[in-house]
Amino acid sequence: QDNEASFDREEIRAIKILKPKPNAGKAEIKALKAMRKLDADKNNLIKFYEGFNYKGHTCLVFEYLNESLFDFFVHRKLFPLHVSEIRVIAQQLLVALDALKSIGLVHCDIKPDNIMLVNHESQPFKVKLIDFGNAMKTSTLEMVKRIQALGYRAPEVVLGLPLDEAVDTWSLGCVLALVFIGRHMYPVLSEYEFIRVITQLHGLPEDEVLRRGSNEYKRLTGNAVLEEKCAFMSLLKRMLHVNPAKRITPRQALGHRFITMAHLSCESKGPYVTLARANMSESH
Repeated sequence: QDNEASFDREEIRAIKILKPKPNAGKAEIKALKAMRKLDADKNNLIKFYEGFNYKGHTCLVFEYLNESLFDFFVHRKLFPLHVSEIRVIAQQLLVALDALKSIGLVHCDIKPDNIMLVNHESQPFKVKLIDFGNAMKTSTLEMVKRIQALGYRAPEVVLGLPLDEAVDTWSLGCVLALVFIGRHMYPVLSEYEFIRVITQLHGLPEDEVLRRGSNEYKRLTGNAVLEEKCAFMSLLKRMLHVNPAKRITPRQALGHRFITMAHLSCESKGPYVTLARANMSESH
């Protein structure tokens, strides 16, 4: 019963009620306690307050957040996000993954359902990573055979290869591709089909991705259009590298030109770049 003082104020909390199963919630609570070494707000992670038992159910108390990225995307009828909006989301989640890596923790279930918008009206595209029910220490990943939802499952998981935190980077890459083109990068129904698709593609179908990208690009003028496309595709390709040893790390990705907007320096005073920088600042 920690942080009791925080409940003196009239604030809404979210309570996750687990099914009454043996050891229910123990792994998640262990991960959440390990995350207390981190600043939840600074690292874009959901804030955990306490856990308690109610009539045989383990209950976990969290801060209340707005809606999931999945619900947000569905409400806009799967219309792709603008690349400047994707950058805001990507930067925050890369910070979260880098923080988790610093304490040797892997989320193992990154997907739109587990990415929450904090308050889209007051802080557009401010997000936090939630649901650590499948989180594991990096050192124990070799003990598992199946992690991650199929549409976000890294190739090394499917192939039964050694695993590390790179599996989370792959999943995040799939999420970013989804909100960019409006559908799954690898729309598969089985692991066999997934391997077949990966083998055929040997990377991203760049022309198709760009063709299906947000119509917002048509409103841009000058070199910013091409530079934004190229920068985003460059980062996405490195996040979705089939070889986990060559996959970009969260910290490396934070220094990529797509995130830093270094590729837009030549148009730093233009309206598009001004808006892009404003979007980034609003999420902090």
